[in-house]
Amino acid sequence: MNICDIRDYPGDVNVGDIVEIIPGMMLIEPIDPCIVLEADNDKGIYEIMYLRNNYIIGCGRMEIERVLSESTG
Repeated sequence: MNICDIRDYPGDVNVGDIVEIIPGMMLIEPIDPCIVLEADNDKGIYEIMYLRNNYIIGCGRMEIERVLSESTG
């Protein structure tokens, strides 16, 4: 990944959404999608849980590649 390619995810991310994290952006790679546990779209910070192993970590807009599935609630 080229440093010039880094950008913030443009849309809103909500609690319950399933997101994909950009490879190489997290200290521990999630491998599989993650679920959003807490969301602050104004600040662009989120608490996510890796579905592979239930690891919980904070991330920002710049680490999110895309929302795979939006929550219904």
